[in-house]
Formats: sequence, structure tokens, C-alpha cells
Amino acid sequence: MPRIFHALAIAILIGSAVYVYKIKYDTMDLRADVARLEKQIVHERDLIALLKAEWQKLNGPERIQMLSDAHLDLVPMRASQIIRWQDVPDRLPETDSIADKLGTLGLSDHAATPKTPEITSSAKKKE
Repeated sequence: MPRIFHALAIAILIGSAVYVYKIKYDTMDLRADVARLEKQIVHERDLIALLKAEWQKLNGPERIQMLSDAHLDLVPMRASQIIRWQDVPDRLPETDSIADKLGTLGLSDHAATPKTPEITSSAKKKE
């Protein structure tokens, strides 16, 4: 009987030793994963900082001014271009030139056109 207890105790001891080693190596693997992820996080933060610096350089006022001078035909605004609101002419009434031509041909009774086109729901979805 004592031999069975001794054998059982030795088996439990060996089993617990195997379990402890398994936990140890799993922990070492997890620690290596954490170190790898921390290194990757530092690398990504460095890349983000680099991209922010590049973005600041690309959006610098001097560069934007240089590009606008090179690619746009802009001229400074003159004082004569500024007018008062009262000096803006009234909008002319809308005319339907096709309806006028049809009227001169005597076909205006058959072709009535709406003043403002209705926007359908399918046209709204396309926009």
C-alpha cells in the first residue's frame, strides 16, 4: 500500500513539474510577444510623428503660396471690385426661349412647360 502512495506522489510531483515548466515557457512566449508589440508601437508612433511633420511641411504657408503662384492665375483684388449691396442689379426674370419660339410658331397651346422642374427622389439619390 505505501508503494502505491509513493508511486502516486512521484507521479503527482512529475506532473506538477511538467505543468510548472509549461506555464514558465508560456509566460516567456507571452513576454516575448509583449516586447515585440511594444517595439511595434514605438515604431508606429515614430511613423505617425514623421507623417505629422511631413503634413506640416506640405501645408506650410510658404509652400502653398509658391504653388498658388505657379499654378493659379490670381491677381490681388482691386478697390474698384468692391461695390455696395444696393448697386447689385436685380435679377432678370427667367425666360423660356423654347416656349417663345413655339409661341411664334403657334404651337404654344400644345406645349406647356413647368416654371421650375421638380426634383424626383431618384434624382436626389444620384446627387
